[in-house]
Amino acid sequence: MQLRRATPYPFSAVLFDLDGVVIDTTALHYRVWERFGLTRGFVPTPAQLLASNGRPARETLREWFGADLGEDALAAMMRQVEPLVLQALETEPVSAVPGVGEFLQALRAAGVPHALGTSATPAHAERALSRLGLSEAFPVRITAANVTQGKPHPEVYLKAAAALGVAPSTCLVFEDALSGLRAARAAGASCVALTTSFPRDVLLHEAPRWIAEDFRALPADLTP
Repeated sequence: MQLRRATPYPFSAVLFDLDGVVIDTTALHYRVWERFGLTRGFVPTPAQLLASNGRPARETLREWFGADLGEDALAAMMRQVEPLVLQALETEPVSAVPGVGEFLQALRAAGVPHALGTSATPAHAERALSRLGLSEAFPVRITAANVTQGKPHPEVYLKAAAALGVAPSTCLVFEDALSGLRAARAAGASCVALTTSFPRDVLLHEAPRWIAEDFRALPADLTP
């Protein structure tokens, strides 16, 4: 039997990034980006792959193929990348970030609102959550389709907080990527950095309030 908290949960709502926070897809995404790069004669370096974490696909494409890439060419590339991602999510092994399922259950039991705030497309988000059996876990989702400015701009988390009817400054954000941590900080939220994509020492440069390996290693006061 789970004991009730002696004090109320310290945040009004919890906001989750998707890749690297809910689903462990870091290696899968690297494989997809490598495959796509090779079709264009481009071999991304490990540093370029690492930098793609948490960024909208259009920004990665512009970095790799030129900042002056036209909108039509960019849109065509994105149409080619998306099926590769969806196919990989459908056919390759994936797993939840350890402890996230139990953490979500505890939030629901405690009545703490939560939402998804991701740079992924709606189809990507649904496919990923479906593979984990978590399609019903996030009725509130802010995806790439809902924002005009990707992370590190705070729009995704500002909109997620607004959708839940709470102030961003009262939210706790779970992130794994540098751009996501910057977005959370710009939104005024407190942030937990998970070391699922970037090394701990790199994440520490963004000064997250907490840092943890996964949801099994959270400070006691963050557990509902």
